[in-house]
Amino acid sequence: GSLQEDYQKVLNDVVAWANANGDDLAIQLGWVSQDETFAVASGQVSDRGARRAVTTQDTWLYGSGTKPVTAVAVMRLVDAGVIKLNDTLAEHVDPMLRRDNGTSVAELFGDTMSTATVGQVVRMAAGIPDFEDGVGDPFDREVIKEGDQEWPVYSFIRYAAKEKPYCTPGQCTAYSSTGYELLGLVVAAHQSGVATYADMNLTAAALPDSTRMPSLRFLGEQGPLTQALTTPGQAVNPMWGTGVVVQNQSASVLGWTCGNMVGGAQDVAQFFWDLLGPSDSKLVTADSLAFMRKYEPMTVGWGKSIHLRYGGGLMASQLAFRPVLNRTGWGFYEGHGGETYGFSSSQGFLPVAQAAFSVVTNTDNVTYSAVAACRMVVALAANRGERIDLGCGHSTERDVLV
Repeated sequence: GSLQEDYQKVLNDVVAWANANGDDLAIQLGWVSQDETFAVASGQVSDRGARRAVTTQDTWLYGSGTKPVTAVAVMRLVDAGVIKLNDTLAEHVDPMLRRDNGTSVAELFGDTMSTATVGQVVRMAAGIPDFEDGVGDPFDREVIKEGDQEWPVYSFIRYAAKEKPYCTPGQCTAYSSTGYELLGLVVAAHQSGVATYADMNLTAAALPDSTRMPSLRFLGEQGPLTQALTTPGQAVNPMWGTGVVVQNQSASVLGWTCGNMVGGAQDVAQFFWDLLGPSDSKLVTADSLAFMRKYEPMTVGWGKSIHLRYGGGLMASQLAFRPVLNRTGWGFYEGHGGETYGFSSSQGFLPVAQAAFSVVTNTDNVTYSAVAACRMVVALAANRGERIDLGCGHSTERDVLV
């Protein structure tokens, strides 16, 4: 059979397994290679009182899958000579922070953070605390349950500032969504015609030809999620509030440039093809891409506990459920995961396949998207006449590249 048919079967099987577990699941997969570009989908959703099957035209929330786009927007400013990676974050964001919120990087995070560079923030090496760490769980529950209340980016940043920095800038690598919100301020500060963070257009900043991925939207303060989101999500993470439907909340709950991408899986795969694949539509210079692809182990927090290697808005990781030490082998990919309220996803570029992919589900239980992505690779190998075992089981515990 065709690869598209094989992937359709993978999704159907994962949905059937979820249903047998008593979980309502919908899932979409996008694929881009030199030979073919397609999407497949499976599952049903309860959408405004009616049951319907999801399609390849549906859109989903991508959470931290947004971070590579934000990183590209920053690197394009570097490529254009507008900013430098060794510039301090403060010199670019303090004027807007002061004007719009009466504060500064040093006042928020301490004097030592005034030395943090743009490059350190892109690589998560500045020590900026994450709004989802420590005091973050109550904040998340408040955000996701507040319906259409708007959450300015400064509410996320100020909440994170209640925590101490993870380290002096440059002395650790620690996952921080807050840092990627601050990078959005860098982009906003240098975008023509932008007066405030809320006016910033990430599409224009990161995507030179957005017609290549037309479903992608980056939502801000105004309006509901449904202005771009068609698939209702299910928040089942106890930290965020089990049983919450993610559909009618304000778009501002997404955390701005750390997690506000909405779109279809094929277009997300297209972004990673353009960034990391042999595409004729490169997004950044070779030097900037090399900076983004220089992976270092995280040394603090949950990233350390799962042996996560992070670059500049990119992860080097595994779709396998067992140790796979070969960087060029089946299962290894460069990209980014995305777990947000009601949704989870994996996306990036598979070197062994020379293809880009995205797998997204409408639940923040990461098990189903992880198993589907793992089985996708097994099906790909089988389609090419190889039998591999990546341990694609029913567990959320995965070994990532050390």
